[in-house]
Amino acid sequence: MITIKEQANFEAKDFFNYLDRQLTQAIKKSRGNDLPVKIAAGTTYQQRNVKAEITEYEFGKKYVSVFKSPKIDIKIGYYLTDTPQGCQIVFKEDVLSYDEKKHSNIGTWFYNWQLKQGAKKQLKQMKNNVLAYTK
Repeated sequence: MITIKEQANFEAKDFFNYLDRQLTQAIKKSRGNDLPVKIAAGTTYQQRNVKAEITEYEFGKKYVSVFKSPKIDIKIGYYLTDTPQGCQIVFKEDVLSYDEKKHSNIGTWFYNWQLKQGAKKQLKQMKNNVLAYTK
């Protein structure tokens, strides 16, 4: 599992307003209708060949989802806490389909390093998108 902690220049509500908007659009597209969407734990949808399930959700505090495809299963989570400077984001990513026992220590280390680099890039992009959304 990879964990990254960063400070952001916006409030947790801004992050969740952006996230809710993105999820609502994805769910409506997946379901092929324009009915209202309630973002909550237990909500499921599919994008192409990836099945997504929101497993934990508390507006302003946490969002956790599991994404399953024929090739990989990933669990991602965003945990936010408002601070005087904006909010602190803890991003966690766990590749559930990766079995460390099947790989050498060096292979696992390299895999985790690559995963962490991708997670940092993903978190940076998310922060930039939220900042653009709030302006």
